[in-house]
Amino acid sequence: MYIKRKLKLTYVTILITSFLLIILLSNLFMAFIEDNSKYSASAKFGKGNFAFFIGLVTENNKILQKVSSEVLKNPDNFLDHKYLLQLEKSSNIKYTGIVTIVNNKIDYSSNIIKGYINEDMLYSFNSNDTDQVRNKIIILWKQDFVTSTKDKGSIYYIIDLENYKKLFKENVIIVAVLILIILTATNGIITYFVSKSIVKPIKELDKGAGEILKGNLDYKLDIDSSDEIGEVADTFEEMRLRLKESLEIQKHYEENRKELIASISHDLKTPITSIKGYIEGIKDGVADTPDKMEKYVNTILTKANYMDSLINDLFLYSKLDLNKEPFKFQKVDMNVYIRDCVEEINFDLDQNKVNLKFNVPDTPTLLNIDVQKVKRAIMNIVENSIKYKTDERLIIEIILRRYSSNVILEIKDNGRGIPKEALPYIFERFYRADTSRETTIGGSGLGLAIAKKIMDEHNGEISVDSEANVGTSIFLSFKE
Repeated sequence: MYIKRKLKLTYVTILITSFLLIILLSNLFMAFIEDNSKYSASAKFGKGNFAFFIGLVTENNKILQKVSSEVLKNPDNFLDHKYLLQLEKSSNIKYTGIVTIVNNKIDYSSNIIKGYINEDMLYSFNSNDTDQVRNKIIILWKQDFVTSTKDKGSIYYIIDLENYKKLFKENVIIVAVLILIILTATNGIITYFVSKSIVKPIKELDKGAGEILKGNLDYKLDIDSSDEIGEVADTFEEMRLRLKESLEIQKHYEENRKELIASISHDLKTPITSIKGYIEGIKDGVADTPDKMEKYVNTILTKANYMDSLINDLFLYSKLDLNKEPFKFQKVDMNVYIRDCVEEINFDLDQNKVNLKFNVPDTPTLLNIDVQKVKRAIMNIVENSIKYKTDERLIIEIILRRYSSNVILEIKDNGRGIPKEALPYIFERFYRADTSRETTIGGSGLGLAIAKKIMDEHNGEISVDSEANVGTSIFLSFKE
């Protein structure tokens, strides 16, 4: 529920609750002040003001029926004050009385109104006046009668307004105070619970922000709300998770950076040390024959070429890792493309030691690729196969085929294979299955990592299947 709607419902609830409590209070109060009546405390607590007015009408009709019956049977009873007193006492409604007028003069009046009642306040005999409210009284009904002595008279059933006014004046402050208490209590209680449902989540949000400020990204908000605060809490929680993930990635990158620096330092230090050693040998006259001199110079060149290759691979990998290396995609026929790649690579291979061949479909296979980057990936994989060949003649086969909606490029060799425990790591930078990290085999340790980055940019996948002493297959999967 949204906060705006919740506040509206709170306002309506306060009004309705206050109204119902005020009605209940008025019923209880009327019951209290009417405690001398049969329709007082016991009735009011159960039925309220409605019962009071029903009782008034009932009593009014009951006494009127008695009077009407007596007018017909024995009207002389209205001259008997004892009878009128008995009739008055039969009424169960407080602040009501009976008045009789005989021959235009008051003959009997109840004590409650005797002090101020007079003939001018009442209807005359046979009067058609319908005005029931007269000054300080309400005339509920009037009944004319004629006695046996031909005296003309009227009997009146009256409510004394003065006593009700006095009672109201005496208790109006109490009623006002009680109403004020009801309004204050109702508003306070409902506002407390509504504000609690708003303030508590805000405090939890503040606590969560404080925990993040301290660096505690594992603190999870405990907020179960469907309003705007709940939406803020969900956004806050998503922010916390993303921030935590970002810091973990940053930590991972920092660890990789340290590992990268250590790997570069190791891979550069070894050839540099070797170069320095051979140069010092030349300087000291150790290479005192043409053969030794040629050997020293060739070794220095080999080490320098290795360092150049390492730096080039490292530069390319860094640009790929930072998405700074541009890719130029174009649609090519992979059948022709693989044939050209094999011819180009074969040109630099010793055919007596390595046999590089290809197998492509008869029908054209069109793909959108960066031709230079994919060629680099293929060459890195082929070079990797050559580095880890056995003493037997190495056979490398590049196989192109379709599988479902993908185009699979398999580069298969019959080399020494890769240990099973090393397979999950071969596409990581500077990883070598040979942990000695000697440069006798050569290479930067970045070839397969570069191939993986290139495949990532093509939205493709690279995978490996290898068996020790049998060979290795590396699969490049492209989406058509």
